Amino acid sequence: MTAAAPLTACSRPLAALRATSLENLFQSWRGRSGRRYICSVHTISDEPAFDPDRAVIAAVRQSFGAAEIAFVFRPEGEDFAVWAERARRSGATALHVHLLADTPEARGAVADDLRPAPIFAL
Repeated sequence: MTAAAPLTACSRPLAALRATSLENLFQSWRGRSGRRYICSVHTISDEPAFDPDRAVIAAVRQSFGAAEIAFVFRPEGEDFAVWAERARRSGATALHVHLLADTPEARGAVADDLRPAPIFAL
């Protein structure tokens, strides 16, 4: 019997915003747990348009025509420009920002759930 591979986060546009001017500004992600997280979509900038100390941020890149999370981070007082540069170097083209986790513990749980599953060599 083989163990099932851990699920990776997957994204979807918000159905309620389809065919509206807001369609490309929000995305939902399902974490490995199955929980759904609503994120606003931002270009990669050294000066964020949101409070990075209260955010869980996914650096997102395109892979085989679909969005995938390159990595997840929580700046919390760190220099945001450093994180933006890491995102660019990873091939990310956007930042998907989740702002609905109120505490550091909640943000940690969201980050862990959205973080890509590790790849193990056999």
